[in-house]
Amino acid sequence: MAQDKSSSSFRCWRKCLDTHACVATSYSTTQSGCELHEIWNVLLPIKVIAENDRTVIVKKGLNVNDLTKSWIQFGAPDCYIGSSHDYTGTYSKTVSNRDCQGWNENYPHAVSHKPIYQIDYSTNYCRATAIGEKLWCYTTDPSTDYQFENCPIIPCFACGVLDSPPTRLPNTILVVSFTHVVAATFQCLSFKQGLSQKHCPVSSCRSDDQWSTDYNVSCTNDDCFTISTGYKGKVQCTVSGITCQNWNKNTPHVPRYQLDVSASNYCRDPSSTGRPWCYTTNPDLRWEFCPVPTC
Repeated sequence: MAQDKSSSSFRCWRKCLDTHACVATSYSTTQSGCELHEIWNVLLPIKVIAENDRTVIVKKGLNVNDLTKSWIQFGAPDCYIGSSHDYTGTYSKTVSNRDCQGWNENYPHAVSHKPIYQIDYSTNYCRATAIGEKLWCYTTDPSTDYQFENCPIIPCFACGVLDSPPTRLPNTILVVSFTHVVAATFQCLSFKQGLSQKHCPVSSCRSDDQWSTDYNVSCTNDDCFTISTGYKGKVQCTVSGITCQNWNKNTPHVPRYQLDVSASNYCRDPSSTGRPWCYTTNPDLRWEFCPVPTC
């Protein structure tokens, strides 16, 4: 066991993550004391126990059978405790797996916003800035459509994401990401012949800290795209799980593009952005990309 001073339970936990032999931390809010408890060969992820003035954060062994394919490949998802402004991790890829551009660089995109803390300026790590709570970065993709993007970094304990993700649907893997909300997207392992069914393959973490349960999936050859403008499937929600607005309606947003009534509120790409999208039924978010995979 090692003892140290630390400013928060989060920074105490980061020390544990950086110490291979650490199995758990114990942080005292009254004494600002950080204890690192050590054994060897310990795997992530973590669990928090709060007791009186002390917060105990425990690394837990992984049960590979319970993990999704993407979690096995990339390890436990990066996450933060408390405010996203306190995130000090080194993750540097966006939700679409694009590399982050350095905050001190102006190519391929001019940087007009920087992280809150100057120490991060020399990195390309996902960070929050003064414009909001989201963790994001400018990307190295020169396309203006991908000038910047959010990062898949989530609150560590939102909806019990590390312990109890939404129930997996057949023939899918589950990918957890953080956009406007914590969202779990079901991705088809394979596609079969047939017609697309109306569906939303996203479960979102609601304000009551529970996963939404109205998700479903359709895995036919209509449910992916090779050319985005040719997509005719029936995904009807965004990557954040927000229901799409009907293309020939004017509320809550007046659309720039109005499509035939047969398009209903399905994701489409009339603007040739390269990905299906839709106007949303959220008055505060005009449009967003959709969880439609490439074939």
